[in-house]
Amino acid sequence: AVGYENAGTVEFVVDGEEFFFLEMNTRLQVEHPVTEMILGLDLVELQLRVAAGEKLTLKQDAIRPHGHAFEARIYAEDPRRNFLPSGGRVRELQWPQVADAVRVDAGVGAGDRVVIDYDALLAKLIVWGGDRGQALTALRRALRECRIEGVTTNLAALIALAENEDVA
Repeated sequence: AVGYENAGTVEFVVDGEEFFFLEMNTRLQVEHPVTEMILGLDLVELQLRVAAGEKLTLKQDAIRPHGHAFEARIYAEDPRRNFLPSGGRVRELQWPQVADAVRVDAGVGAGDRVVIDYDALLAKLIVWGGDRGQALTALRRALRECRIEGVTTNLAALIALAENEDVA
């Protein structure tokens, strides 16, 4: 209706049969890996292809979501100090084993120096499961497999949240 021709992100809420439009962005959201996991699509590749002038070969009715996914953002910040940024050198770093159901989009490696002058995001941990319960189990396991030494992170807070019975 507005003549926009490219990939982007439309945000909306569906409550039963009612549809509420929130906003449209001309870029992918930081949460796009969740959508990629449940659709089995590479949204970045599709956006680049459209931007290069290619036509989308997918029709809306061919896109079928499958399963459930969670994204946990691991930050260099201190939950005990009101989530203030935390700097330092990453002495030890271990991410969970990446597989079809586990994805890690990381911006740091062992030995890297993290400064407080920029965004504190270290990595996004994305997991998939056949249903919400399986995805939550995968999230809990993957978070517990993370090891980050040298920089204070929100990892313990994420684990506590994922293991909270009210989340299930």
